[in-house]
Amino acid sequence: MEISENTTICFCPLHGILDTISKKWALMIIAVIGNTGSTGFNELKRGLCDVSSKTLSVTLKELEEKELIDRRVLDTNPPTVRYYLTTSGWELRELLIPLLTWVMKNGGDGDEGCPIHIHMGQKPVEQKKVDGFMLEE
Repeated sequence: MEISENTTICFCPLHGILDTISKKWALMIIAVIGNTGSTGFNELKRGLCDVSSKTLSVTLKELEEKELIDRRVLDTNPPTVRYYLTTSGWELRELLIPLLTWVMKNGGDGDEGCPIHIHMGQKPVEQKKVDGFMLEE
């Protein structure tokens, strides 16, 4: 969609996606998965510190329903589940960087000792290829 200064943009489509990404842990999950390329449930839980298993599980399901993350069951014994960002998830992650920059510039403070950061810059294709999953461009 090409946007000019005369383009009118409707905010209505935001309802569904904002309901999902405005939840406390959603954007932090996007950041953590994006930083690592892929992650398992327990790794996410450790990385997010205070999230309960139930909240993490529900949020992951909602992010998957909105096609922001992809849940893959790997053919291992026992089966291993890994979470990856979809193309839309990567796009959202990249959009978080200017938003976070704006928040910090306008008085937002990071919590002291915050374990969750977005590493700047787009990951090269080689880093997006993790555990046999290649991000579809």
